[in-house]
Amino acid sequence: MLDFYFSYRGVLKRLRSGALGGEMDRIAKHFFTLGYKRASAKIYLSHIARFSQFAGPRSGPMPIHQDVIDSYLCTFTTDTPRIGAGSALGHARRVAPERFIVSVPSVADDPVAPLLASFSDYLRKVRGLGPKTREGVLLGGRRFLDWFRPSPSRPRHRGVDG
Repeated sequence: MLDFYFSYRGVLKRLRSGALGGEMDRIAKHFFTLGYKRASAKIYLSHIARFSQFAGPRSGPMPIHQDVIDSYLCTFTTDTPRIGAGSALGHARRVAPERFIVSVPSVADDPVAPLLASFSDYLRKVRGLGPKTREGVLLGGRRFLDWFRPSPSRPRHRGVDG
């Protein structure tokens, strides 16, 4: 299916190499099926091919971990290409989920999750707030807790007594 978008033999060889080389035809078919214009699909396929070359030495035949994706996206110095590459990789993850390791954040990673869950229940049951309003209040609560938590670079401020 890549032949529909690209005609040069060297380009096709490059697209079919790397960590996602075996899935590039499926990904190209995905864009064709969704009705993407040829130019848009070529841009997405180019982003995916660049990532595939980046991930090849880092993951090889093994599934690609989220750390590899994050380190690739950090190579972009501006937001626009980073957003485009992230969107293209989202398509690749939907078409070939077996090639990616989906990391699920654990509760141990978020020490305030139980507190915020309890606060969300309070906001729903006692205050009667809707989902979107609760989401905004919880975001503010999370920001406050992040600010309140001391970090090594910022010592905790003492009150009037201390």
